[in-house]
This record gives sequence, structure tokens and C-alpha cells, in this order.
Amino acid sequence: MKKIKRVFHHYQKCEEYRSDMWKAIPIEQRKDKQEYSKNLMIEDDAFFDACMLVIEAWPYSCEAALTASTMNHQAWIGHAACAYNHGAPEDITRLAWRELSEEQQDLANAAADKAIFIWKENYLKRFNRA
Repeated sequence: MKKIKRVFHHYQKCEEYRSDMWKAIPIEQRKDKQEYSKNLMIEDDAFFDACMLVIEAWPYSCEAALTASTMNHQAWIGHAACAYNHGAPEDITRLAWRELSEEQQDLANAAADKAIFIWKENYLKRFNRA
């Protein structure tokens, strides 16, 4: 796939800024959010669907994150999917990730890769860069 030039957006323009992705949540909500995140990532079809919802709903955040060559795109889309789907902050999603088996992680990464590929393909087509 063709290399994509890095795009920057002011953080206030990025949709993730207005979500729970980078927020602290009350201690009594943390365990439930972690369990929701774990269950979402285990169900790779539902996880893929959540990644695709992020791609549709967060165009500025996706552009900023998915054009950054130094960013772990799989991790970012996973954090974003859990934040968008059920309001889990990224630190909770990281805790949930550690509870997955290697096989579950591989399936979740494959779902994330599929969504990222679709985003990149659409991005290049939209700007006639394919």
C-alpha cells in the first residue's frame, strides 16, 4: 500500500478528545469497563464492527492517528473502539488486553488490521492517491 503523508489536527478537533478515551473514570466503573473491553475484543466480529464505527464517526481522530507512522495503529483503533463502544478509557482497554489469550489477541489484531486497511484504502481513494 502507498505511504500516507502524516496529517496533524489540533487535539480539540479530534473526536477522541470529547470521548472517554483519555479520561479518568470513577473507580467503581473500572472493573465493568474492563470486562466490557475484554468481551468486545474476544468477539472479533463485534470488535471489527466497533472499529468500523470509529472509522465512520471519528474522521479527524482516525486521520491524525492512522497517518502517524510511529503510532501503534492496532492499539489505537482498539482503544478507540472500546472508548466509542462503551466508554472505556485507553488504560482500562490495556488492562483488558492483558487478560486475553495469545490466540484472542491475534484474532483481535487481525480484526483491527482489517479495519485499518479499509480506512487506508478509503483514505487514499478519497484523495485520489491510490
